[in-house]
Amino acid sequence: MKQLDASEQGLCQFAWSPDGRWLAYVRNEDEVCIADVVQGDIRIIGKGASPGFGANNDVVYASDDEIRVAQGTGHRTLVRRDDLNRQSPKTLPVVSPDGRHVVFVVNHVFHKESQNLNAYSYRHFLGRAAVDGSDKPVMLNTQWYGGVAFWFPQSDRFGHFEYDSTGGARIHIHALGGKRINMVSGLHPAVSPDGRRIACKPRTAQNVVVYTAKEGLFTDDDLETAVFRIPESDARLTGNSPQWLDNRYVLVDEGGRLFRIDTRKEDPTEMKKLPVPVNRGVSTMCLSPDRSLLAVEVAHNDAFALHVVPLS
Repeated sequence: MKQLDASEQGLCQFAWSPDGRWLAYVRNEDEVCIADVVQGDIRIIGKGASPGFGANNDVVYASDDEIRVAQGTGHRTLVRRDDLNRQSPKTLPVVSPDGRHVVFVVNHVFHKESQNLNAYSYRHFLGRAAVDGSDKPVMLNTQWYGGVAFWFPQSDRFGHFEYDSTGGARIHIHALGGKRINMVSGLHPAVSPDGRRIACKPRTAQNVVVYTAKEGLFTDDDLETAVFRIPESDARLTGNSPQWLDNRYVLVDEGGRLFRIDTRKEDPTEMKKLPVPVNRGVSTMCLSPDRSLLAVEVAHNDAFALHVVPLS
């Protein structure tokens, strides 16, 4: 186990570089940093949130209602506040696994149809941009109601999740162009390495739901659903998505403990040798691309520490 950083206020929102050498995270609530996992060097990118890596290890992050990219010692704005829709904050960027695209949230867009229905006339939409800036950002015809976006490993699909009092816990799956493929129930989704399974959490803790697409289509008639019971705990729902160790095993953070689920429906196994991540409502653990290392925020001497732990 190796400690990379420490903070009195916390370290969260982890993202690994494609080569597994760098880890991006947010320190002290609004300071974007990257750490060299091998050498231990830390570089401060700037004030912001939601960091991720492009194909050339450029760091994509949200700052001052814009989406920005850090390249070497320079910075450029990828999506401005006035792009796509005037004076609309751009937030929550999530970079595709191939590092080429980023989806983000376009807040407070005037929506004429809603006004005609005598409803709240502003909505939130998803946008998409090329990380290298080769294409102009576009606003997709896809409304966003909450939750962090996620990508499929092939970078050809993405989705996001939401929870509201009427619709409940829902996961929306979209094609790269924004067309919705399907909607299933759940929160904090994660896609398996082969792109054919989604593990997620229901509204409350103590269960993990796994959707398997037999043909990889994710349409209603293509899906099989399995529910896996987590041993009873304090029923807290953490902000960590399940982490796929491979196409069959899933690492789950629930109730102050870590469990490994075998989707062949064997009993969950508690991973007692791994440090338990802090529960703070956002992601505090993340597996490296080759699934050999776990980045995790742990409580440490009345503060917090960022550890990288080998899984083998």
